[in-house]
Amino acid sequence: MNLRFKKKSIILLGILIFIVIGFLCVREQYTVPIIMYHKIDNDAEVSKLSVSPKSFEREISFLKRHNYNVVKLEDLVKLVKSGKFPPRTIAITFDDGYEDNYIEAYPILKKYKIPATIFIVPNLIGKKGYLTWSQVIEMSESDIISIGSHTMSHRYLPAFQGGKLTTEITNSKKIIEDYIKKEVLSFSYPLGGFSDSARDKVIKSGYKIAVATNPGKKYPKHDLFAMDRVRISRTSDNLFVFWIETSGFYTWIKEHRDED
Repeated sequence: MNLRFKKKSIILLGILIFIVIGFLCVREQYTVPIIMYHKIDNDAEVSKLSVSPKSFEREISFLKRHNYNVVKLEDLVKLVKSGKFPPRTIAITFDDGYEDNYIEAYPILKKYKIPATIFIVPNLIGKKGYLTWSQVIEMSESDIISIGSHTMSHRYLPAFQGGKLTTEITNSKKIIEDYIKKEVLSFSYPLGGFSDSARDKVIKSGYKIAVATNPGKKYPKHDLFAMDRVRISRTSDNLFVFWIETSGFYTWIKEHRDED
């Protein structure tokens, strides 16, 4: 009887060790999820950049209902440096500065008290379909929205060096700061255009964090100036898919899926 008990104990210990090792291996693949939106409108059937207002509210409500720790992008800096993330930490970003971010997304974010970061392009401000400076300033003055730079004119940065990078990356920061009267801490590389020279210029320009769409495996998963993001599109209307995308393991899943 005693021998049987010892055998069961050894088996249970082996199972426990296997579970712990599996958990630790999975945890190593965790990347704090930064989700990326563009347009919040009713063109989701024809545009991958669009999410309907109804779907957007369902997704924001999901984050609120399940107690996600939603933070502004710049608030990730301390967390990344510490290597410690509160459970369900996530950041929400918008690229390009479309006017529907103010008309559709901003009221929903205020309703649920969920923060987000909007990356704007100074040369597009005031043009048809894009935010105005008054809208940008109003959102910046709230506790909900932080404003980041998406370059001066939404150019593909790997095509440029030197002075042009300064114009796109450094000057855009200064212009936005002049309008909103706050320091601009975050940057988004347009069109997935990420390069070493652009990253270096972002650092020298005084940004604290920068996001890309696919910086490549050469960079650590929590490189503050090459943070990967998950694009939210019509497929995320399925909240199970949205849950996977916001789990922190979707980047690892996507990388292995794309290798197959």
